[in-house]
Amino acid sequence: MILGFLPVDSFNVIVLAAVFVLVATGLHFTFGMLNVVNLVHGELILIGAYTTLQVQKTTGNVLLGMALAPLVAGVVGLAMERGVLRFLYERPLDSLLATFGLSVIIRQVVQFIFSPNPQTVRNPIGGSFLLGGFNIPWWRLVIVLVTAVLLVGLIQFLKRSRFGLHARATVANPVLAETMGINSAAVRAGLFTLGSAIAGLAGAMLAPISTLNPQFGLLFLVNSFLVVIIGGKGSLRGLVVAGVVLGGTLAALQFLISTVLAQILILVIAIIGVRVRPLLGLVREERELRPLRSTTV
Repeated sequence: MILGFLPVDSFNVIVLAAVFVLVATGLHFTFGMLNVVNLVHGELILIGAYTTLQVQKTTGNVLLGMALAPLVAGVVGLAMERGVLRFLYERPLDSLLATFGLSVIIRQVVQFIFSPNPQTVRNPIGGSFLLGGFNIPWWRLVIVLVTAVLLVGLIQFLKRSRFGLHARATVANPVLAETMGINSAAVRAGLFTLGSAIAGLAGAMLAPISTLNPQFGLLFLVNSFLVVIIGGKGSLRGLVVAGVVLGGTLAALQFLISTVLAQILILVIAIIGVRVRPLLGLVREERELRPLRSTTV
């Protein structure tokens, strides 16, 4: 019987791993690169989900709502960065308190506009297809594919684009970047906006397979931080590994034990991961330092 369920279980592992990576990718830019303890990340996911819901109610077009969700979340993120957070980059405790306050405000505004009642977003691609005699939902496959394309695109964008070069220079040494003519303030604003837009996209993609309420974003906040920390701050490849490990482990455990106990075990695994240092962060540092050591010897 266990082998008979293997294809479905395996696909659920892939989907949950993709969800972990998708919701954490936006936080990679705001927390992993800018070092802002971004407690409003969950509410940016919430904004993306409710933007999709509102457009669905207004026009009946769910895909249009999903296209607009990153734009709305990105604009909100840019407004927060320019209005509040740009003054707090060197003050981590103040930025933590500021993002906490902003998260509470956004949640209350969403609750005031949409009510605290649960609501749903229509699945834009319903149905499923057969794989090995089992039904695989189309939309969950879309989530996996979108996550993969997004990650490949972001890695290439940061590696090859002018903005990516400026972003890496600003993150590494903002003072030196300024002396080289890079507008660090604009780069930071761009990174925060990009992270916010990706969080909005995550909310829009997950809305059709979830029930929406004003606490929706909080469901993903802790897991997003765990994935970024374990994967290594600033490492997209590490984020993928951490998301696959945590998401895959949680999906596998849920078939064996209760969901609550599975979440507890995931938290234990995450704490162990934090204690032994980020998975790929050390590997990356070692690779960067190896040429320097060879030249000095």
